[in-house]
Amino acid sequence: MNTYVYYIAERIPGAMEMQRFAHPIHVGLVTASDHEAAYSAVLEDLRPTFADEPQHLEVRFEVVSPPRSGSGVWRHGKPIDVDITFTSAD
Repeated sequence: MNTYVYYIAERIPGAMEMQRFAHPIHVGLVTASDHEAAYSAVLEDLRPTFADEPQHLEVRFEVVSPPRSGSGVWRHGKPIDVDITFTSAD
């Protein structure tokens, strides 16, 4: 199992990646076997929140590892970006 920190940002046309994730609309943690399972868990958790107002969202996952010494700062891995689009069908 992996622990992921995830950032959710609005997909705004013309906005650069750094601008979108500079002020995410949500940040959280999820534990899953891989980033696809993490995506599914986050998607199901968000579905009720955005069902009334579908929006184009983007989520960034980063695998995080606990500090080697047992205390300190968690280490981040390379970001994995995924688009989330809720529609009226959701």
